[in-house]
Amino acid sequence: QAAGSGIDLGRAITMTGADIAQNTRGLTGAGVKVGIIDTGIDIDHPAFGGAGLPGGTPLPSARVAAGYDFVGDNYNAAGSGAQLVPVPDANPDDCNGHGTHVAGIIGGNGGGIKGVAPAVTFGAYRVFGCVGSTDSDIILAALERAYADGMKVINQSLGAGRQWPQYPTAQATSRLVNKGVVMV
Repeated sequence: QAAGSGIDLGRAITMTGADIAQNTRGLTGAGVKVGIIDTGIDIDHPAFGGAGLPGGTPLPSARVAAGYDFVGDNYNAAGSGAQLVPVPDANPDDCNGHGTHVAGIIGGNGGGIKGVAPAVTFGAYRVFGCVGSTDSDIILAALERAYADGMKVINQSLGAGRQWPQYPTAQATSRLVNKGVVMV
C-alpha cells in the first residue's frame, strides 16, 4: 500500500451521506431491530455495549437483544467428519469477525466506531463456524428466528456463487419482504 493511501473508514459516514441523516435529520435507528445473519457479533465489543472483556457481556444485552448460534465454532459445511455436525448454543459470539464488521457499519456506537444507524438494537444469528461455509437449511432457521424475534431489517452478508429465484433462501427472503421486513 502506497504512503498516504490508507483506508479511513471514519470518512465513510460522510462519503455515503449518513452524516446528514444523523446530524441534520436526527435519524439514528432508535427503535429499529436489525438482525445480522452472519458469523455472529462480538457482544463484548464497546461498539455493541460491551465492556471489552471476552465473555463479560451477557446476552441479551442493551444493544444485542436477541440471537442464537446455529452451528458452533467447529462447523464447516464444506468440511468433513465432525465439522459437518452443527453444535448450536445460545451465544452467537463472533470468532471470525465478519458479522461484527457488518454490525459495526450498520449500527456500531462506541469504542471509536459510529455506524450508519448508531441506536439500532441488534439480533445476532450465527450461521458460520470460525472457518468455512454454511448450508441453506441453517440460513432458513436463522431467517425464521430473526422474524420471530421481531427484526424489522435483516442483513445477510452472505456470498453465493449461484442463486435462482426458486432457491429456498431466496423464497424465504421474498416471503419476509412480503411481510414487511427489509431484507439486505
